[in-house]
Amino acid sequence: MPQQTKPFIIERKPSRKPKPDAQKPSIWGRLDADISQGLKDQRDEDHAAATGGDDRA
Repeated sequence: MPQQTKPFIIERKPSRKPKPDAQKPSIWGRLDADISQGLKDQRDEDHAAATGGDDRA
């Protein structure tokens, strides 16, 4: 096999894929976010009731 006359060059092109920092949408849609928000609200209400505060000054 004869030696190559031109050097072998590899070009690396930028990817068109979305960046990994973009969060993937959930397969459940907004359902999981709504449930987690409801649980957080419930915990906050339970904590306020346990401390006996209705947060009035």
